[in-house]
Amino acid sequence: MRRNTHVFAYASARPALSGRAVSTAIFAAAFCLAAGHAGAQGMANSTMMATPVQAQVNTQQEAFYANRLKMAPPQIRARLDALQAEGKQRGWTFTVGYTTAMDRSLAQLTGAKEPAGIAEKAPQQNAFAADAIKVYDAEAMKYHVGPFVLACHASSAAFDWRTLGKVTPVKDQGGCGSCWDFAAVAAYESAYAIRNNVMINASEQHILDCAGAGTCGGGWYMPVWDWMLTHKVVATGTLPYTAHDATCPSGLSGLYQDVAWGWVAPGGAVPTVDQIKAALCAHGPLAVAVMATPAFQAYTGGVLNQGPMTAYNHAVTIVGWDDVKHAWLVKNSWGTGWGLSGYIWIAYGSNNIGYHAAWVQAPSNKFVIPRQLIDVIARYKLIPIPNPGPEHVQPMQNMQQIQH
Repeated sequence: MRRNTHVFAYASARPALSGRAVSTAIFAAAFCLAAGHAGAQGMANSTMMATPVQAQVNTQQEAFYANRLKMAPPQIRARLDALQAEGKQRGWTFTVGYTTAMDRSLAQLTGAKEPAGIAEKAPQQNAFAADAIKVYDAEAMKYHVGPFVLACHASSAAFDWRTLGKVTPVKDQGGCGSCWDFAAVAAYESAYAIRNNVMINASEQHILDCAGAGTCGGGWYMPVWDWMLTHKVVATGTLPYTAHDATCPSGLSGLYQDVAWGWVAPGGAVPTVDQIKAALCAHGPLAVAVMATPAFQAYTGGVLNQGPMTAYNHAVTIVGWDDVKHAWLVKNSWGTGWGLSGYIWIAYGSNNIGYHAAWVQAPSNKFVIPRQLIDVIARYKLIPIPNPGPEHVQPMQNMQQIQH
């Protein structure tokens, strides 16, 4: 009981308030039950290792959620009350509160819809990726661009791509079910930063309007990367995000495309913890599917540990891990008013995290993509048909044009 009391005290700590505000602040802290000594020790270690900047961010975040709860309508309080009761019963090790995501329905926030039969193509896709990278690396050597050097090791107890400055800021998909779009772009932006040491801001709206990978009603991240093999995405400044489906505009001149993408688990499904760690080190942040629940929607801190699930409805990006927490560090696309400034820790094996994990490789900005890659794409018949709109030429022609 002593461990549980200690964790509750940590979760409920807030600046001094009076009257009803006291109970409000405590309720915003919700719950954080100790899952054995390892879980409590992990939280203690994380607290002791926090930097002054991190401590300030945590304090600001707690104040943000406490202030929002003061203005919460009765139905929000009732939902949080029900989640708190369920958490105590099930031994959850995370907190819930009035996040900005709770102002929308889960149906608006999620939209991961897997195309039929895509997992069956995983072996062929990975064979293509291996051949494409071989061709690309051979071309890179001509320009004295060295091979990608691993930034971490899967045997490490923890790793976070943010510490190396390779993760772009958290974005907000709004009330459009375009999580698949944001997950694809987040992984690509990190891949580009890793390859070129340059942070970019690619246009999710361009992909939403033109890639044919989905709509605000849902989609999937892998077809985005198929499209990017033969089409360039513009910067967000050229086509800002509106959170609405629109007709693909004409006359766009893009900047960003990929050279390959692959599955973490050759047969699809959920890779092992070791496979995900190895892929994170070898390729960078990964686009994955997960099951976003009402508790996920209200997450404000701790480690989400709702347990094993087989369903999925949302796409996110894994950017790191922590074996003390026994969890993945995940970047979401619901803005910074949700979770840990837009991030969440999800326990290994919980909420189907990692389902259909995939990586993408961005090209070097020091030379153009080689013509030989066209032959590889054609050989594997990976030539997506573009939406009618900005590029009325065929994908192969489009690919050839960028070589000049």
